[in-house]
Amino acid sequence: MKRFILLSTYLICSVITFAQNAPARLTPIIEVTGSYEMEIIPDEIYVSVTLREYMNEKKKQPIEQIEKEFKQVLEQLKIDVKSVSLESVYGNFDYDYKTNKRGEFLNAKVYIIKFGDLEKYNKLVMMLDKKGIENIYIQKTGNSKIETYRQQVKVEALKAAKAKADVMLAAINKKTGDVILIRERDNNMGYLLPPMTFSNKMVGADAEGAGASNEPVDMQKIKIRYEVEAHFLIL
Repeated sequence: MKRFILLSTYLICSVITFAQNAPARLTPIIEVTGSYEMEIIPDEIYVSVTLREYMNEKKKQPIEQIEKEFKQVLEQLKIDVKSVSLESVYGNFDYDYKTNKRGEFLNAKVYIIKFGDLEKYNKLVMMLDKKGIENIYIQKTGNSKIETYRQQVKVEALKAAKAKADVMLAAINKKTGDVILIRERDNNMGYLLPPMTFSNKMVGADAEGAGASNEPVDMQKIKIRYEVEAHFLIL
């Protein structure tokens, strides 16, 4: 009797163990990747302008005068003073390589100007006295509604994944079921592509001799791209 009970217990345990280890029935799913990208025009353009003293017929042109002329140009262009900020002040010695002697100490100031588009920027480059400008360039760009655009791109990427699944399953007479997984990929959520290279932004006291250009430039767009992985049930 004890042997029968032990044998029955062993058989029951074996059945339970087999049931636990038996492979579960696979649910048919489809895995797809959806992507979407958008190009938007920057409406926040930050321009760096460096004013620097220079020598004119062995006489130093003071930073105060250069700064005064610079602000007069800003007024003519009706650039709001709230859009202009002083970033830094520095100075260094002028060096005469012909005589190997250190010359006058030349002061410099760096201003940051925020533009809404390139129109006034191009006009600024044309109107500034190049002799008092060490350099001027676009420091960075952005868009005031970038977060809204990012959300829109995410939604469109997920829609693209669903559409791809629909097309693939329709080819085998199947339908797309509920989504069971959504996974974000490494995404480009708003960068300039390719990086900006504005060689004609650089101007200086010898701008004409260096071949600098005052021609208007076009703004590079911000590209937003999003990619998502999605798993759907197959019906």
